[in-house]
Amino acid sequence: MNTTTANTIKEDLNPVPKALTLVLLAAGKSSRFNGIKLAQAITDLNADGQLIKQPLLLHSLDKLNHVADYLTSKHITNNVVVVLGTHHRKLRQLLPTSCAYRINDNSLDGLSTSVKVGVEAARSASASGLLLALGDHIGVTYTDYIKLAECWLTEQSNVCASYQAQIGVPAIFTSEQFDALTQLKGDQGAKPVLQQLAQHKQLTCLALPNAINDIDTLDDLQQWQQQKLGNQLSKKAQT
Repeated sequence: MNTTTANTIKEDLNPVPKALTLVLLAAGKSSRFNGIKLAQAITDLNADGQLIKQPLLLHSLDKLNHVADYLTSKHITNNVVVVLGTHHRKLRQLLPTSCAYRINDNSLDGLSTSVKVGVEAARSASASGLLLALGDHIGVTYTDYIKLAECWLTEQSNVCASYQAQIGVPAIFTSEQFDALTQLKGDQGAKPVLQQLAQHKQLTCLALPNAINDIDTLDDLQQWQQQKLGNQLSKKAQT
């Protein structure tokens, strides 16, 4: 067997993902929040361990940018896109000028329409994978997202979060699932596609217990903030 043939076989057995589009879904109405949820300021540690105050939208975006930097370090092509909707006029003013975003004009028709916009962004980038994340998924940490990306790189398949006997986003889908994602209707998120993949044993589930925490109401946000700051003060006192 010549060297060229051997290398070709090795590459076929160990395919490398070509590109990943990371999409932050931030087009919701915030109907239960009585305000623009993603514009609310929160205080938390960033990826460098610094305590900073910023809008929830930017807090979530920072996490995806952190994953993007990680992928770049692994020589994996990537791009980050924010999908805005109902409150796009306010929220796009919060985004860095370098941030790519798309406006979902049909956001009032439900979450599925934002997923479709995310798929369009991935297809435009010729991506082989799509990471879907929620703007209000406050519990998912920087480390959690890196674990998800590492699992995708290792398994080179569909990967999702698992928490309290549930499966859901954040999740990474291969391009073979893009058509299925565009068939979602109304307020359906990606869960029906994940459930179908699980039934066919085409899904890797990663335990991310932090994913149970998201924000629906102002009380949710205040409780999370109080608990977070309390934990950080406790750790500081112990050092």
